[in-house]
Amino acid sequence: MTLRVDAAKLARDAAQFTGLAERVEAIHRDLADQLGAIGACWGTDEIGRGFADVHATPAEQTLAAVQGLPARLADVGERFAGNAAAYVDGEQENVDRLGAQG
Repeated sequence: MTLRVDAAKLARDAAQFTGLAERVEAIHRDLADQLGAIGACWGTDEIGRGFADVHATPAEQTLAAVQGLPARLADVGERFAGNAAAYVDGEQENVDRLGAQG
């Protein structure tokens, strides 16, 4: 089995996660603003309360999960960039060791 790594491409692609995180953050902000402006749109009658009992908590949990997504995306990008750098460093160490033995 051969493992091939394009460390430069991995590093370039890792940088895209910053933009993705910013987009998700903007989407969350806009969504939260719109939902806040609408308020409890299902009403206060028995049917509205029943709808809220079933759907309000999952909706709030989903919005909270989206709020945490930008940090997670940024973390993935940082890890990919770190892996690319570690791979390049490891390859250079191997080259140096082989050169020292030759």
